[in-house]
Amino acid sequence: MPNMETENSNVSRAEEIKVLANEAFKAHKYGQAIDLYSQAIELNGDNAVYWANRAFAHSKLEEYGSAIQDASKAIEIDPKYSKAKHIWILQARRCLSCHGQNQRCSKGLPTSVKKLCPNDPDASKKLKECEKAVMKLKFEEAIAVPESQRRSVAESIDFHSIGPGNPYNVVYLAFFCKRRGSSFALNQMPYFGVWIYGNVDEQLSYSELAILYVVEERSGPKVGTSPSSSSVPTQVALAPVAVAVVAAAVMLVGTAKPGVVVSVLMVILVVLGAYLWGSCRGSGVFTKRGIMDLDVEPQYSGARIEGDIVTLDFVKKMMDDFKNQKCLHKRYAFQIVLQTREMLQALPSLVDINVPEGKHFTVCGDVHGQFYDLLNIFELNGLPSEGNPYLFNGDFVDRGSFSLEIILTLFAFKCMCPSGIYLSRGNHESKSMNKIYGFEGEVRSKLSETFVELFAEVFCCLPLAHVINGKVFVVHGGLFSVDGVKLSDIRAINRFCEPPEEGLMCELLWSDPQPFPGRGPSKRGVGLSFGKDVTQRFLQDNNLDLVVRSHEVKDEGYEIEHDGKLITVFSAPNYCDQMGNKGAFIRFEAPDLKPNIVTFSAVPHPDVKPMAYANNFMRMFS
Repeated sequence: MPNMETENSNVSRAEEIKVLANEAFKAHKYGQAIDLYSQAIELNGDNAVYWANRAFAHSKLEEYGSAIQDASKAIEIDPKYSKAKHIWILQARRCLSCHGQNQRCSKGLPTSVKKLCPNDPDASKKLKECEKAVMKLKFEEAIAVPESQRRSVAESIDFHSIGPGNPYNVVYLAFFCKRRGSSFALNQMPYFGVWIYGNVDEQLSYSELAILYVVEERSGPKVGTSPSSSSVPTQVALAPVAVAVVAAAVMLVGTAKPGVVVSVLMVILVVLGAYLWGSCRGSGVFTKRGIMDLDVEPQYSGARIEGDIVTLDFVKKMMDDFKNQKCLHKRYAFQIVLQTREMLQALPSLVDINVPEGKHFTVCGDVHGQFYDLLNIFELNGLPSEGNPYLFNGDFVDRGSFSLEIILTLFAFKCMCPSGIYLSRGNHESKSMNKIYGFEGEVRSKLSETFVELFAEVFCCLPLAHVINGKVFVVHGGLFSVDGVKLSDIRAINRFCEPPEEGLMCELLWSDPQPFPGRGPSKRGVGLSFGKDVTQRFLQDNNLDLVVRSHEVKDEGYEIEHDGKLITVFSAPNYCDQMGNKGAFIRFEAPDLKPNIVTFSAVPHPDVKPMAYANNFMRMFS
């Protein structure tokens, strides 16, 4: 009888705690909600609702690994649970956000959805969207040039040479396909290549195929007119004719053997693309002048760089223009990004920072495209300078819709005063994340496709970690899956690449602390979780006093963990306009380097929603 009473009491108490957890969730206090749902689960672990609700709270904090585990448990407890489809939604989000693991994560999706949600049209629709996105990623990977053979966009650009000249900056080829009356949407890829969108699957055949030749121009006349300063290369002028001949041949063949036709066509296009590439490189289409023909128009009233020197007056004017939603001319954007790249390339993967006695140093966490909150940081703490140096600890871009303004501002300060600002790579300074969470779309919208590739190159030059006065280790994510990692090991990392799926570089960018000892699986599905004993051993092995990291939204903008040996700092208040959190930054005073944490609230910004430029598929789940 006492056991029955205790069980009933636990069930009743669990329901009371669930109500408190729901209130915390509604108030966007997702960390608090997770703690409360955990308490309810301890009292009554057989209630699927508690597990599912905790899964949603984890997903709000982008902890997709933990979210999937909890959602799976909910389904295990109650296979008929009406929210079963959400386990797939969480897997799909993870599939497209897990840093290079898209194909691996997607393999089990169709089976999971059909098993868990056999009659759910919404789940089936989302499954198709995910399959399309994954196929697009597979195709891009298949046609990608190997890293060792890739031609640097930055090395093809010389901002000094801007002026009149060949007006054509990039040649594109694109497909337009029709199948059973429905058209595929297609896009173009810089230089020679394609991106395919649409419902592609191995059993489908193509009933119609037409070829379009596209020449994109940034300035000057189109092919067929007479450029004022240079003639159109013969190869470029003849290319539309060649492509038209191929299209006519396809139409004559018909649809008897569409697979063969498509295969032959692809071979022809590859050959033609190689011919165009070689010919156009020789004729000047892909020379530095060809890409950089961007005159600064007389009517342009924005910030201007005089010569090669980025000045404080220029940076202030640029920030003021950005504040008023004005754009920086591409000529100056090129100059800022290229000069920053040159400086970053010369740095080691682990940068040592010296703060003289009596001086201070400020560390900021994620800013995630929240430009107006960045301006507020500078209002509160002063602009970067030799006497007021900053370290921005990664995740400058994505999520917020003013990421371009953020990155150009930080890069401009780096050009103006290299010792006044330090920049560290975060997990969002990568192609895979930028493609999904908004930065790529924003850059393409505000600048051009060339800048998308250029920023991707520059992000690969960002250092991975910093050490302040030999005592404070600053990194975006966290520590490692093995003990014994020395600072010299971090310095030796070849960082000039996209982040790998495992290893030291991956863990520096993705790992998170956990409240209990040892190591565990990542709540994100990438990297790992590490306890205070791991932190203590790393500090002892390297004669350090403190780890400062970012990577996680915190209600107060910061959190002190691992017996005071680890601090998380997050500088994007009211993250994504919904979290209600504060932002924070840390000021260290030399020589003792005692952290002084300053918190602040969000400020108003123009009515542009977060993720406004994000991947359409990702917005579907936001």
